[in-house]
Amino acid sequence: MATADTSPAREPEPERRRDQARPWNLPAFLTAMLDRWLGRDAARGPRESADKAPRPRFRNLCISRETGAGAGTIARLVGERLDWKVYDHEMIDAIARRMEVPIEEARAYDELAPSVIQDWLLPMREEHYAPHEAYLDHLAKLVEAIGRIGDSIIVGRGAGFILPRDETLSVRIVAPRKVRAQRLADHHGISLRTARRAARDRDARFLRFARVMYRVNAADAHQYDIVLDSHSLGLTLCADLLVKAIESGLPQPARDTLSAGMAP
Repeated sequence: MATADTSPAREPEPERRRDQARPWNLPAFLTAMLDRWLGRDAARGPRESADKAPRPRFRNLCISRETGAGAGTIARLVGERLDWKVYDHEMIDAIARRMEVPIEEARAYDELAPSVIQDWLLPMREEHYAPHEAYLDHLAKLVEAIGRIGDSIIVGRGAGFILPRDETLSVRIVAPRKVRAQRLADHHGISLRTARRAARDRDARFLRFARVMYRVNAADAHQYDIVLDSHSLGLTLCADLLVKAIESGLPQPARDTLSAGMAP
């Protein structure tokens, strides 16, 4: 009788552990992606659990941005200072090569939210994906792979909602819409009116993407460690602040080495 009474109590335990491993409350289809790709890694146990050496506070920098706020430029300035790899449009190129599709086709799916129907059906259709579903599949896999490597800066794609929050510096770059529209108009050679519409539409597209994929409001400042206005601060000062934040989380020997290498 004692054995019969205790066995039902043990069955729910794995389900509770799986729930605890989803701090971002991911939707079912994205959780299925990560489970499928990370299954072999999960069997190895906690990453670097045996490593006794001091760990940096931030292994990666994820930058969310408003369109035209200059996040790409800031990311590259930080990457040059820290000698970190920057991933922005390079991610689309990599996914297009992996999917063996033209770059224009992959770009059409970038930060595009799946439909509700796709959200329901994807976990039941693991053998074959439609192109959009395949793109999301590769995107999540790529973000996780970059996160494991570390010393990386990822611009956009909701990467900060996928990587572990306790070792990722999550930042949002904003600026007034008028300033962002002017920057887009100058860069692409389009009218200011067209640039304003493009900024509005692209921002709305990303907010819906984050809401559907990660169940978050990506415009909420509470989702980030730092929110910077690139217009009032300037791109260079924004980069300086992010470099200082990352440096402050380095173990002291590494911090001294980095400071010495940057000294004139």
